[in-house]
Formats: sequence, C-alpha cells, structure tokens
Amino acid sequence: MVQGNDNKNNNNSNRGLASADEETKGRVARAGGEAQHEKRGLQASDEETRKRVAREGGKA
Repeated sequence: MVQGNDNKNNNNSNRGLASADEETKGRVARAGGEAQHEKRGLQASDEETRKRVAREGGKA
C-alpha cells in the first residue's frame, strides 16, 4: 500500500516554512536580508588575487 500526503484537504501541514510559527518566519525573513555575500567567493579575496584571476581567465 502506498501512502501519500493527506494534507491536501486540511491546512495542518507540518512541512516547510509555511507551517512555522510567526516568530520563526520573521527570524528567517530577516536573516535573508542580512546575507553577507562579500565574504564568499572572489569578492572576499584581496585586490592582487582578483587581478591575477582576471588575467588568467582566458587560459585553459
């Protein structure tokens, strides 16, 4: 017997952010606006490293 998700007809799903309490939803939403992309990837490296990578960009 295959069991499916019986949450189609009721609003009591316990999956995903939609089922979280209001405090959790607010905390997650605020955290999205605070992402610090500058600390990841090439943006986090110094100027010399970025220049070197740019110079070598077309080389295989």
